[in-house]
Amino acid sequence: MSRSGSARLRNLLLLALVALLLQSVLEITRRPVRQRDYDLKLQAAEKAEFAMEALRRHRRIEGAEIDLVNDPAGSGLIGPEFSLITNSRGDLESKLTAVNPNFAGVLVDMLKRTGASAGDPVAVAISGSFPGLNICLFSAMEQLKLRPIVITSVGASMWGANDPRFTWLDMESLLVDQKIFTTQSAAATYGGGDDMGRGLSPRGRELIEEAITRNNVEFLESDNIEHAIQKRMAFYELEARGRGFKAFVNIGGGVASIGSSRNKILLQPGLSFELQPRNWPRKGTLVLMADRGVPVIHLLGITTLAQEYGLPVAPDYLPMPGEGEIFIRDGYRLDLSALFFMSYFALCAFVLAPEVRRNFAGMWRRRQNETN
Repeated sequence: MSRSGSARLRNLLLLALVALLLQSVLEITRRPVRQRDYDLKLQAAEKAEFAMEALRRHRRIEGAEIDLVNDPAGSGLIGPEFSLITNSRGDLESKLTAVNPNFAGVLVDMLKRTGASAGDPVAVAISGSFPGLNICLFSAMEQLKLRPIVITSVGASMWGANDPRFTWLDMESLLVDQKIFTTQSAAATYGGGDDMGRGLSPRGRELIEEAITRNNVEFLESDNIEHAIQKRMAFYELEARGRGFKAFVNIGGGVASIGSSRNKILLQPGLSFELQPRNWPRKGTLVLMADRGVPVIHLLGITTLAQEYGLPVAPDYLPMPGEGEIFIRDGYRLDLSALFFMSYFALCAFVLAPEVRRNFAGMWRRRQNETN
């Protein structure tokens, strides 16, 4: 190797070593950084925690049996495996993951990204399957002062709000009575097969009707799934009073929202500003809203969402508000990053300048020779 080649190699090795050293220093000096809208997210999570505690306290006062094996945090938000209003299979790991007030921070983040602001109408479809997420959604919407129009499917999957004596509608009423929330369902359906309670016993459907009646919620009864979807869309439009929706939020796999059980694999969990063109077996309210250009938030695949936002999966405790990467994430020090960038740039210019000058001189001589 020539002398100039050896010098070039030494220079490149020197610059590489310096770059690695500077990067190592940046990694070592990383520090916790509050994420965007930290205060809003934290306040929403604190309110969600307060609501969860109110429900847990009520369950204990009422003497409800809490299964500490399946509900290790004793939250009271994990229902029985089977009941007369249980309408589908449920995943206990997902249900435990959803009992986390910090999902309120996740929902504040998603709703803010839709551009929704105080007073804007938001269409909401929930069920009794994930009461923990329902609480977090209500907390996030109230923190942002939105105007939600909520339709609830009262039936629930395993481990949800599937105690006929204490359905999600009953939980809502308790939280409103205790002045924790002002948000409450505007209408309700059976849920379950075809949103008509198919698969439930006649007594199970009666129990759902009784829950709707005692909580003074409008009952949206339908003849088939197409009719159920049409009635929901008409109800949303009527309650919006001529204003366009800023977002549509769906929690769970309710067939009236997603259209068909086969659509579960076609819908991406989380926030979507538009849906990819699909050969939908049937379009539910979520897809119909997306077709109108409304951003949709679809909360299913809860464990995946929890991992994406740095929240624990199936914790055996009730997480404290403010825990998770949605609130605080390690970040590089910007002052050091800027200093190191400028210093490294100057070092590169100093080390490589002689070689650059030689290259330019060589090019100039070659052009001179060619012209001569």
